[in-house]
Parts: sequence; C-alpha cells; structure tokens
Amino acid sequence: MMQRVIKSMLMLGCLIPLPAWADWPEIPYPWDAKVESIGEQVRLNGVPMRMRQVIFNQSAKETVRFYRERLGPKLAEERLPGGERILAQGRGDYFITLRIRPASGNTSMALVSVSDMRAAREASGRPLGFILPADSRVLSDMESTDAGKQSRQLVFQNPLDINTNRSSLARELQSRGYRPDVSPSRKTPDAEVLYFQGEKREAQLTLVRKDGLTQAVLTTIRTP
Repeated sequence: MMQRVIKSMLMLGCLIPLPAWADWPEIPYPWDAKVESIGEQVRLNGVPMRMRQVIFNQSAKETVRFYRERLGPKLAEERLPGGERILAQGRGDYFITLRIRPASGNTSMALVSVSDMRAAREASGRPLGFILPADSRVLSDMESTDAGKQSRQLVFQNPLDINTNRSSLARELQSRGYRPDVSPSRKTPDAEVLYFQGEKREAQLTLVRKDGLTQAVLTTIRTP
C-alpha cells in the first residue's frame, strides 16, 4: 500500500513548485497549500508519473481560476458532476492533469499528476511480468516506490469463476515466493479476500463476481 507523506508549505507570499525531477515541468501551488506525496516513483500502466494530492484553503472555483492564470491559455477543461473539474495541458514531452473537487467548508482538493509521454510510447506493448488467468483484461496497473518499499496494484477482470481465479493466482503468487497467510480469508458467495506472506513481501487478493465477470484486485508489497 502506498505510503503518504504530508508536507505543509509555509513560505509566505510565494508559489511552491513541485520538486524538480530533471526536466519534469513544475506545477505552482498557493503558499498555504498542503501537499501529500503519492510515492517517490509511480508508474500507471507502465507510464512514469509524478502524483500529488493537494488541499487548498480556497474554493474549487478559486482553485480553477488560480490554475487558469498560471498555466496559460492552452489548457483543456472538463466539467464533471458534483462540481469537479479536470484541467489538462500538454507541455513538451509531458502531460499535466489536475482533478479538482470541492471539499469541506471553503476548501478544495486536487489530484495532480504529470505523465512522461515519451515513456508512455515506449511502454506500449510491454510484458506484464505476471501470468494472469486465461481471458483476463487488465483495467489498471499501478506501481509505486517509497523509501525502497515497492507496491503494485493490478486490477483485471475475466469470465472465469472465483474458484478458478483463486487457484490460478495462488499458484502464480507461490511461484514468486508468496504463501497463503494463516489469517482466514473474508468470504461471501460472490466475493473473497485472501492474504499472502513471504520473505519481505505480502499480498492481498480481492475477487468479486458480478454480471458474469470476476474482477480481481491484486496488491503486492515488497520491502527492502
């Protein structure tokens, strides 16, 4: 599971940028914004990303105005239900996305991500590195590294039943040094949660059966 480190930005009267990573673009923040780091290194579907969750001491409308002024005219906007806005901008070989929504009181929150589009092209067709049950379709693959701890969340679905998925995935995990945990699994007729342990590693597998499909969420963690 991804560690989160909350940093309070306390420099009065200035803008706080994301830390510089080589030529990655910097995103400005108001001086009193609170920023949560989501992994030192993050990959979503093989694409390197820098991700932050930000809390603003201003309304969502004011936050949108703030970024309109600072990111310039080449900024795509999309309105979502509930007052959410998505702002997006290409900048060289990078793509910036801000998902802004209202929070409690007169505050707002945003998930800020910067994607390396050069690496996205290279990641196309990359091997998954994990054998999934037959007819599986990957919905999401997120990897994160924090202080040497490597986490991965793989979400996929297939038409196979829960028992078939459980057996196939347990074999694959055991081949990678994971063994079933002594803790009993949580189970209902249409869902099951299983736990696995190993040397400096652990995993959780959630299986849900609905509308003729099984959706699986596999989270693995390896510590240094």
